[in-house]
Amino acid sequence: MYEMENEIPFTRTGSDGKLKLHEAAALMMDCCQFQEYQEQEFCRFLRTNQIAVFLFSIQIDILRMPAFRERVRTAVRIYGCKSIYGLRRITMRDESNRICLISNATGAFFDLRAGKAIKLDPEDLCVRFDEPEPMECLPRKIPVPLSGGTERPGFPVTPSFLDPNGHLTTPAYFAAAADALPEDFRFNRVRMEFKKQARPGEIVRPVLYECPDGPRTVVDLRGEGELSCAVAEFTTARLPEYS
Repeated sequence: MYEMENEIPFTRTGSDGKLKLHEAAALMMDCCQFQEYQEQEFCRFLRTNQIAVFLFSIQIDILRMPAFRERVRTAVRIYGCKSIYGLRRITMRDESNRICLISNATGAFFDLRAGKAIKLDPEDLCVRFDEPEPMECLPRKIPVPLSGGTERPGFPVTPSFLDPNGHLTTPAYFAAAADALPEDFRFNRVRMEFKKQARPGEIVRPVLYECPDGPRTVVDLRGEGELSCAVAEFTTARLPEYS
């Protein structure tokens, strides 16, 4: 497990004084990255075998968003390895140790030499697996309606959106998807499925689908050639009692 503490700063909050969704995702991804660096044997294994770990999907359940100047503790636990996937549980707790957000993240192992996903044995990873906090985890894949989408204004992938690997950052995907939502739409669960990397200079166009099958809205972030870079699903759900 890896844990870090933060005080929610002014620049990470929205007009309601609460942490923005994409900033919450940023804190969670930073925590995962620091945890990976902590596992030195795991990092050596990846470098030696030229294997990368890419985020494949993530689900975030929001009990409440922390507010400006509130102190939070973000923690990540690696709890499994199945086929090509590594599994992480991420929590954000307040000063009373109550869960504000809980997330399930699935990473895919990618062989850089072969240019394809690779299956790994849990014993090869050289990491300690932790018991995760219980969570209602939905499927990784998000269905996109075949018709009825409304195109929102697109945005170019500029250098300011890129991480050290030259990839569009996870928070940028969340920000683009959330900005495409109707202004009065409320949600407490978000799922994101990543499909392909958005390239520098590429125009990403959000396509919004307001689904009739319940309080569910889907945003398909499309790149060049109408290919989907990522799909986000926003819902209002009856969340479990997380402790």
